[in-house]
Amino acid sequence: EIFGLHDNADITSAQNETYALFANIIALQPRSSAGGGKSREEIISDWANDLRKRIPGTIPLDPVTKKYPTMYEESMNTVLTQEVIRYNKLL
Repeated sequence: EIFGLHDNADITSAQNETYALFANIIALQPRSSAGGGKSREEIISDWANDLRKRIPGTIPLDPVTKKYPTMYEESMNTVLTQEVIRYNKLL
């Protein structure tokens, strides 16, 4: 953390990079189609669907809570459980 970013700053940085990536994708797309090519929306939709296929599915919560039970002495287990729940909601 001395040389890197704080965790929240790292998340914000990753989000900003994502927004910039999508802005560049949109900016690089042609404004109109001259022929039988795909429209800008179709290209972006295809790209997003391809990206969605590569993202792993939801994480089953039961095996996680069995292997890493939430206990006062192990606060990271609680964080792991919360993050699995958040990840699954995101998908």
